[in-house]
Amino acid sequence: MNEIVELIRRRACLAESRDAERVAHAVLRTLSERISPEAAASLAVQLPPGLADDLRPGGGSGERYELEDFVERIARRADLTDPEALHRAGVVLDVLGRETVQVADEVWDVLPEPLRHLVGVQAA
Repeated sequence: MNEIVELIRRRACLAESRDAERVAHAVLRTLSERISPEAAASLAVQLPPGLADDLRPGGGSGERYELEDFVERIARRADLTDPEALHRAGVVLDVLGRETVQVADEVWDVLPEPLRHLVGVQAA
C-alpha cells in the first residue's frame, strides 16, 4: 500500500501520507457503492490488502449517482471540501489506473462522465 499511497501523496501535493491514505480509502469505498462484485474483485486483487478491503464491504450495489454526489460522499468520508475531494479523487483514480495491471472496464464505466474526463479516461 505504501507505494500507491506515496504516489497519491506526491501527485496531490499532500504533506502527510495519512492524508493520502484517507482519501484513497474514501474514493475506494465510494467506488465500491457503484461497481459490480466482479469489477470490485478485479480491482481488489490488484491492490494492497489495506486498500483492497475498501472494495469488498459494499462491493456490488451498483448504485448510480452523479458527479456531485460522488464528490460529496468522498468529501464526507475524507473530511474534505468538495473542491478538494474532486481534485484528490481524480488523483487517486489516475494513480490506480496507472498502477494496476488491468482495471476492468466496468470500473471506469460507472464513473460519472465528468470524472472520467478529469482523470483522462475515455468513455467506453
